[in-house]
Amino acid sequence: MLEASAGTPYQKMFAVALYTGMRPNEFETARIEGDFIVSVNSKRKNGKTEYKKIPIIAPLRPFLTEGELKFYGTNRLRERFKLILPEHKLYDLRTTFYTRCCEFGISDAARSEFVGHSLGALGNAYTDLSDEFLLNEGKKLDKWSFMPQIVPQNRE
Repeated sequence: MLEASAGTPYQKMFAVALYTGMRPNEFETARIEGDFIVSVNSKRKNGKTEYKKIPIIAPLRPFLTEGELKFYGTNRLRERFKLILPEHKLYDLRTTFYTRCCEFGISDAARSEFVGHSLGALGNAYTDLSDEFLLNEGKKLDKWSFMPQIVPQNRE
């Protein structure tokens, strides 16, 4: 996918999707803040706007040379993705990211922060993970191969 989109603006978008685990509807709010990509967590139902922070890992850095994140609309991105990998969905990149976090031993709390999952009412109330901790957990993904296998989403 990254090879097939080389030299196009899609390559950067696919790399960000793959190496951050963001939901496609979160791309438009994504921005770079220091060593993190920050985006609105689209799954919060309490009416509050909450943000999630995903460390910029080594395999992603080469794709972020411009420093700013601009995405085509998600429908256009999905169409291009389908041309490259017709048996997969754009959302499969999120599944791949989550799987790699598990395989590389990212703590449950950090993984939940990266992908925007709740820690539960008590966990959310009493947990405030430091940037240093999140960056250290993210470094575990630095060994991730540049040629990942796409993990399909469970389909029923």
